[in-house]
Amino acid sequence: MGKILPITIHPHPVLQQVAEPCNGADTATLTLAEDMIATLAIANGIGLAAPQVAASKRLFVVDFGEELENGRRNYDIKKPEILINPEIIAVSTETFSMQEGCLSLPGLWAEVEHNQSVTVRYMGRDGQLCEETATGLRAAVFQHEIDHLNGILFTDRLTAARKAVAMPKWQKLRMGLIKNGGEFDVLAAERGLLLSAAHREALEEDEDDA
Repeated sequence: MGKILPITIHPHPVLQQVAEPCNGADTATLTLAEDMIATLAIANGIGLAAPQVAASKRLFVVDFGEELENGRRNYDIKKPEILINPEIIAVSTETFSMQEGCLSLPGLWAEVEHNQSVTVRYMGRDGQLCEETATGLRAAVFQHEIDHLNGILFTDRLTAARKAVAMPKWQKLRMGLIKNGGEFDVLAAERGLLLSAAHREALEEDEDDA
């Protein structure tokens, strides 16, 4: 099982960088991916890109859980996937909007427009090249995570009017995180990291020794 990593929060500079390609499905990439899967699970998210754990690599993980007969999903059933060096090679002209959030802007939600379907080429955990056409929620998540690899946040996709409402909300949320910590035993620091309990204890020990 992977280890839990700190999650970067906006405006950490790594979130604004174009990530570097991974060296395929090598040991370093798969180790990072397993750590990201563990982090995603404890954060109760659907997707997590490497820049969100301060690694500027073209890699993201997703977990859509188990699809049920009624169209709903059981996210308690874990089915993580690893996408290495993903790229969008085709998009539909049709679009749709949905409420969207991000683990790097925790607590903030806004309406975002996406292409209804996208075709993505990537390398899987076994090193094999894959090509998939995704629709609906899966397409939206793929677009969101690939945006992260290009230094783009979902707030950058908002209309001017929606962004004018969303960003002041985020500033208040961010200050609350810095003051009070996050939702999964984390503490926010000004440098833009949500720190795990272990990281927090280490910092407190350093402060005691100072």
